[in-house]
Amino acid sequence: MRIRDLLLILAAAVGGATAGAAAQECLSGDALADQRALATLRADSEAACPYATYDGTPGRHRGDYRRCAAAVLDAALGGGRLRGECRKTALRGIKGATCGGDRVACGRVHTGPASTPLSCRVKPAAACRDRAAFRAAVCTPETHCDEAVDWMAATALDPRANGPFGVGVRTLTLVKDSVVAPGTPRALATLVWYPTAPSAAPIDPTLAGVVDAPLAAAGAPYPLLLFSHGSCGLASQSTFLTALLASHGYVVAAPPHPGNTLADGSGCAAATALVQSAVERPADVRFVTDQLLAATLQVGAPLFGAIDATRIGMSGHSFGGHTTFKVVAADARFRVAVALAPIVPLVGGQPPVLAVPSLFMLGQIDSVLGGYALTDLDDVRAAYDAAQPPKYLVEIAHAGHYAFANGCFPGPDCAPPATLTQDEAHAVVRRWVLPFLERHRRGDTTAAAFFAAPPTGVLVRQQ
Repeated sequence: MRIRDLLLILAAAVGGATAGAAAQECLSGDALADQRALATLRADSEAACPYATYDGTPGRHRGDYRRCAAAVLDAALGGGRLRGECRKTALRGIKGATCGGDRVACGRVHTGPASTPLSCRVKPAAACRDRAAFRAAVCTPETHCDEAVDWMAATALDPRANGPFGVGVRTLTLVKDSVVAPGTPRALATLVWYPTAPSAAPIDPTLAGVVDAPLAAAGAPYPLLLFSHGSCGLASQSTFLTALLASHGYVVAAPPHPGNTLADGSGCAAATALVQSAVERPADVRFVTDQLLAATLQVGAPLFGAIDATRIGMSGHSFGGHTTFKVVAADARFRVAVALAPIVPLVGGQPPVLAVPSLFMLGQIDSVLGGYALTDLDDVRAAYDAAQPPKYLVEIAHAGHYAFANGCFPGPDCAPPATLTQDEAHAVVRRWVLPFLERHRRGDTTAAAFFAAPPTGVLVRQQ
């Protein structure tokens, strides 16, 4: 197929009615099947037309890549692996490939009137410059404009990818008195992830970091984020996120909550354990924060100079989300809140009012909230409504309660291919959490672009 023929097909797809016009548009309604089919097409195209081999030499220009990829598309359509309604979307993806010469995906965040707040053009890197109507960025390592818009929001940040640092991790065993039983010691084997040298090794597969690696002091002090695990969870339950944040220049600390961890066996979910844990958890977090801030001032300590005490945030999953509300309400040191599928602490049926920048995230098929949990998805939405701006509510289609943890229990929340896989869900969670923190802990205004045009499969409210 000649490049002219490909462009004619694209023009026809854009301008005319497609066959089966009564059929559902691509990526509308229940879009997960279309998303997966397009992802498979991209993988098949890479196998048949290896992107890196189209380097601009004779026979390996962008037009050659487009012809090869168009043939793969035709085969997918002919074989029924891609719906005809998705032809236009697939062709747009092919057209937005950057291979075949000195080209990049140049993302554009529009500051003036535009049909969409985000866009992308394939052009030489030197030509990717700000203009009066938009702010431009080279979206490496993305090689296709559609991916640059969906995953990088037309900026230079890819929240799915590790940042410039390696990840160190250490365990700090900190002992405090129990709140419920004063005089009883409560040992908190707290995991701390932090930036280290990019070449640090070996990475512990369970902790997702290099154990006891030295702190990358050159970038310090770093923002601190506390993370509270879910009921019957573990401090290491969400390393897909905690380690990622460390690689982008954050210190992340996750204390366990004794009596309400997986190590406590079936008793962790007993009514007494839950009531006691609701009291103990906020004190656990605040105590660990005290100890970390003391350690950052201790000359010669492993975390000396690591933490910026003016940039502390609180986060948590499920019961850890409940803890997040309580901690932020009680302690002014915590200046942002990230509540992931949170159990909302209701008082008189009303949610608390978060008065700091907040990000709420939930999976729309969560069977725990509204199941054995005492609150439901509407309570999370009500907590968002009650919060003071700036605030964001991100709802993920086809994801459930465990989208925010490493593992998932088979069931309604975790039943691929009807639901997102853990890898798919984790990519979406990263796409929102990191930009939120960059915006509200680092003051990076470019990160606001991530909330400007949500990709398919995500519903966003913000104020």
